[in-house]
Amino acid sequence: MTIRIAFLFICTLLLSNTHAADIYQWVDENGRTQVSDVVPARYKNVATKVDTSASELTESQRQEARTRAEREKQKAKEAAQAMQPASPVPSAGQLTPSSGMRETECEALMRAYRESQECFAPFVFRGPDGRPRRGGRVREEAFLYCTSVPDPSQQCGSPPQYLEP
Repeated sequence: MTIRIAFLFICTLLLSNTHAADIYQWVDENGRTQVSDVVPARYKNVATKVDTSASELTESQRQEARTRAEREKQKAKEAAQAMQPASPVPSAGQLTPSSGMRETECEALMRAYRESQECFAPFVFRGPDGRPRRGGRVREEAFLYCTSVPDPSQQCGSPPQYLEP
């Protein structure tokens, strides 16, 4: 998500109608090349203007960037809709869409718990090896999209073999 926001910000900067000031380049007393739109007085004689015309966008490039930004915006909107909060815990005897069979209360609780875990999984902090970090910390935004459901194992016992993934 951060990448999309950064992409949209950059597109906004590129699409703005304002033009940047002239850019200058010079070598300072330490031998380092400096680049800026403001040249210190002592380097005014040695600073050279940098040609930035190659980085200016044509109207077709601007339109392509607008189209791409709209596409990314739509994808982000669809992703946010897909991550809407999980449905509340179903009641016992509710029909399951896949099997057409009636669920027991424990089966309904276990299914809701698994859906909750699947929803929270992308928001778990992970270490460099990709494994969840110790303590199972979760990013705050997860609670905007996911519903926390307690593990029903204590009240229902471990799930039957046919419910195991």
